[in-house]
Amino acid sequence: METRVVVTRQPNEVVLERCDLHPGDNEVLVKTYMASICGTDKNYSEGKMPREVLVEQVTANNEAHHSYPLKMGHEAAGIIVEVGKNVTDFKVGDKVMSFGWYNTMADYFVAPVDYNGYGVVKVPEGMSMEAASLGEPTACAVYAGMQSGVELGDVVVIVGAGFAGQVMMQVVKKMGAYKVICVDIVDGKLELAKKMGADIVLNPDRDDVVKTVLEVTGNQGADICIEAAGNDAAIQICSDVLKHGGILGLYSWVLEPATLYINRWHNDGFDIRTLALIHRIKIDRPWWIHKALDNVAKGMVNIEPLISHVFDLADATKAFETACGDPMACKVMLKP
Repeated sequence: METRVVVTRQPNEVVLERCDLHPGDNEVLVKTYMASICGTDKNYSEGKMPREVLVEQVTANNEAHHSYPLKMGHEAAGIIVEVGKNVTDFKVGDKVMSFGWYNTMADYFVAPVDYNGYGVVKVPEGMSMEAASLGEPTACAVYAGMQSGVELGDVVVIVGAGFAGQVMMQVVKKMGAYKVICVDIVDGKLELAKKMGADIVLNPDRDDVVKTVLEVTGNQGADICIEAAGNDAAIQICSDVLKHGGILGLYSWVLEPATLYINRWHNDGFDIRTLALIHRIKIDRPWWIHKALDNVAKGMVNIEPLISHVFDLADATKAFETACGDPMACKVMLKP
C-alpha cells in the first residue's frame, strides 16, 4: 500500500513524501480519518530534540527516533482496512485510535494491536471520530485530571490553557473542584477556557496571579496546581501559588533547561506528581486508557470545540506553521 506521509527532513522543513506500507503478522493497516499535531511534533519540527528518548520499539514500523529525517505523527484515528494473519481481536472495519509513534500523519498507517497501551485501541461506542482522532492526548489529559488528587471543594490552578489544560479543567470541575483558575498569556485561549467552564481566567502579563489566588483562597493558596504550558515560568507560577502541603502536578514534557526557585517544594511539603499516562507502568496503562476515554464517550468531557484548525494533508507545511506560530491554535488537525 502506497501512502503519503508528513516528514520533517530537517528543522523547520516539513514536507509530504510517499512510501510503501506492509503490515506484519501482528499488525493492522489503518486508513487515517484525521491526525493531530501535538506539542512533541512541534518541538521535533523545530529541531527541539530531547537529550535522550527511550522509545519502546514495538515493531520496525515505529519510526520514532531522535534524528532526521523523521516521519511524523502519533495522534490519530481511522478505520482498519487490513489485518495481519495473527490478529484476532481486531477486524476490517473497526474504528481505532493510535497510541504510539506510527507515522500517523498520512493517508494510511501501520501499527500493532493493543500492546500494553501501545499500538491501536478500539474507539469506544458513542465517541465521534473527531474526538477519537485526539484519543491519545485526550486520554492523557483526562488521566491527569483524575490523578491530580482533586477533592470536593478544592481550588485548582491550571497554568496553560492549551488542549491539555482545557481538558483537565473540565475533568477537575466534574470531580468536585469549587473553583478552577486557568492561567495563560493568550487571551483567546482564556476566552475559550471561560466558555468551557473555567471559573476565573488570568493573564500573568497583566494580572497578579499570586494576589488573586490568595484572595480566592483566604490567603491559603491553591489546593492543587497543574503545569500544562511546558516552560519554567509556568512551573514557577504553580510553585508560587500552591498552599502548604498542596499538590503540584507536572504534565508537560519540558525539553529546555529550567531555572526555578523551588525552596517551597521542600519547605512547604509539596506533594509533587508527574501526570503522564503514556509513561505509566505497562500493566496500568491499558486500563487507564479505556477508563479515561469511556468518560469522554459518555459526554462528560467535550473535545470537539478544542479543534481550532483542520488542514488537508497536502497542506501539512502550512498546518505546522499554524501550529507552531499561531498563539490561538489549540489543536491543529490534518485530514487526508
